[in-house]
Amino acid sequence: MTKALTFVCTLVFVTILWGVTAPAYADTYYDVQPGDTLWQISKLHGISVEQIQTSNSLNSTMIHPGQKLLITGSAPAAQPITVSRGTSRAEMVIDYARTLIGAPYAYRGQSPAGFDCSGYVQYVFKNFGVDMPRTASEQFNIGTKVNSSEARPGDIVAFASGGAINHTGIYLGGGSFISSTSSHGVDIAPVFGSYWANHFYGFSRIIP
Repeated sequence: MTKALTFVCTLVFVTILWGVTAPAYADTYYDVQPGDTLWQISKLHGISVEQIQTSNSLNSTMIHPGQKLLITGSAPAAQPITVSRGTSRAEMVIDYARTLIGAPYAYRGQSPAGFDCSGYVQYVFKNFGVDMPRTASEQFNIGTKVNSSEARPGDIVAFASGGAINHTGIYLGGGSFISSTSSHGVDIAPVFGSYWANHFYGFSRIIP
């Protein structure tokens, strides 16, 4: 009888202890601040952009200051994933673009399951509330043209064959860009490398 009682007491104690120490992933609300993007907010709370969109019935990544977002199943407040408020929008774009390195190439692909070049550019910018056109030439032409000497991270870099734009990527700075190619999927390459230099067309600025 004594052993049975001891076992029951121990079980109850362990159950109570587990209930106290187990991390709680509770729902919460977040008030959108000026300059916020869904990607930045998702990083702050350790969840995906898609989770935020689903929880708030959002059909796009567009949000506005003062908007209250339901954050479902966010990580405990004691262990947030922080993103500096001083980080520029262009820096966040290229940081996010890098997270997709290794995604495969797919003709007409528009998701991490497979991207073509313009589908990749469109997908990255969409996460920051920028609705880009679907084709490479339209993506280049929608921005403000800049000289190579003035190019900065986050700009669109375009390449062409026979004078027609057929490839776009995102400039990372330092002479490198990131894009999705049929041979490597999403990867980084030099803008003026042996192949790309012969097809370089120009830079275009999307983010002022």
